Amino acid sequence: MAPSASKNVAIIIAFLAVSFVFTSSLIINSENVAQAKPNKKDIEKIIKQVKEKLRDNDDDEKEEEKDDDDEKEDEKEDEKEDEKVNTDYDYDFVAEGDDKLQNFNFAAAGDFGCSQNAKKTISNMLDKKPELVLPLGDFSVEDNTGNCWLDLISPFENKLQITFGYHDINEGPTKLDQYKEVFGLEKLYYSFDYGRVHFIVMSTLSDSNVTSDQYKFIEKDLKEASENENIDWIVVTSYAPFYTSPSTHPAKKYVRNLYHPLFDEYGVDLVLTAHNHNYQRTYPVTFNPNKASDPTVTNGFSTGYLGNKDGIVYAVVGTAGEGPVHPLMGRLPYVATQFEGKFGFLNIEISNGNPHTKISGTFYDNISGDVVDYFTIEKEIKNQNPHNVLVQYQQQN
Repeated sequence: MAPSASKNVAIIIAFLAVSFVFTSSLIINSENVAQAKPNKKDIEKIIKQVKEKLRDNDDDEKEEEKDDDDEKEDEKEDEKEDEKVNTDYDYDFVAEGDDKLQNFNFAAAGDFGCSQNAKKTISNMLDKKPELVLPLGDFSVEDNTGNCWLDLISPFENKLQITFGYHDINEGPTKLDQYKEVFGLEKLYYSFDYGRVHFIVMSTLSDSNVTSDQYKFIEKDLKEASENENIDWIVVTSYAPFYTSPSTHPAKKYVRNLYHPLFDEYGVDLVLTAHNHNYQRTYPVTFNPNKASDPTVTNGFSTGYLGNKDGIVYAVVGTAGEGPVHPLMGRLPYVATQFEGKFGFLNIEISNGNPHTKISGTFYDNISGDVVDYFTIEKEIKNQNPHNVLVQYQQQN
């Protein structure tokens, strides 16, 4: 029975009881009780009271229903508000303003999502106090906006340089435009300097052939960085991997075959990617023109590489928190280390001695905080007496 009907019945019963009591009081106190009847006016009065009570109750219920409807409308408005793109973020990057021989560290990982694993990764990154954070794509997965991830990553609001991933680009222009606006980007590819390190951010989901604007930009940018006496290291980030052991996503063959020779020519040191939800790190390798999928290993040790002599280290760091874990179905000979089922990040330290500068890469596991991978690359400093040069951002006009 509906609540309103139950209330009405209860009211009728209550007033009938009152009627019974009232009529009972009218019974003549005599032996001929059967002849005693209630007064007609009294009965009409009781019926009138019942009707008025029912009418009042209906008015109360209508008012309650109106309040409920208003509350539901408020909830719908709140939900719509939650879906709106938040434009209050202020994530302008604060770069180091010179190229002095200073030590610093940066953190990198991709495939975040908004899970507890992602929160833990960000918390552990904070413990290392990075001066720069490189999210390697797929930030807020399957959400209409980037609000969720932007809120999570807010502790690094002025230290972020993002690489766009599949979900960031292909889940509607609203989210993509939000990221571009928040981070002040016009293109999906760009470059910047931090200290004596030159960073190139690629878009492996954009046009990449030799006639594309991206290729022309990267070729020109690499040439300038390689000739700059105040740049010791060149680090490239992209979303799709150049090299990977068999897993959920294959290597981006076309991009690899086009860009790896370019990277070799201009002295790229480290390439960081994501997409596969696991961790992989190659030995230093150079491009193999005879079999592009099988690069040439230039140093077979697990660590202790020479940047002026050995090839490029490629790392897949799709471990920021997004599931499911992508299984590794074998290990290719050019891969120095790999594992699945662990969330965490890669911390890169740039340290400068005399006359050498060194990259130290450490992967930290989220749960235990253990070091799961460690490698170093060392090279001679180009210019030991650098002069101050303001950080410049490069984007295709």
